Amino acid sequence: ITVGKNLGLHVSWFVYRQPAGAKVVFDPPQVKPWEDTRAGANSPWAPQWVAPPIPADGRQPVTVSFSEPGTYILRCRADDGALVADEEVTIVVTR
Repeated sequence: ITVGKNLGLHVSWFVYRQPAGAKVVFDPPQVKPWEDTRAGANSPWAPQWVAPPIPADGRQPVTVSFSEPGTYILRCRADDGALVADEEVTIVVTR
């Protein structure tokens, strides 16, 4: 059983794999890819959540910071509320 999900096209990045104890920070904060139902959460499952507007140029720049050297796997998810598509990117941080 799952809760209802608000519809709306959005793209979000999230960490799939990272070194133990490492922190990854995305700017701007990303839409959560999991069922966070708390009021005010940046999640399609949260009450009153609305998908962010799609930029005119179709680009959504994101900056990511890594706290530790190591290998990270990030996932990008495109989601319209019914279907999702994921892509993975492997990043090796050396310093």
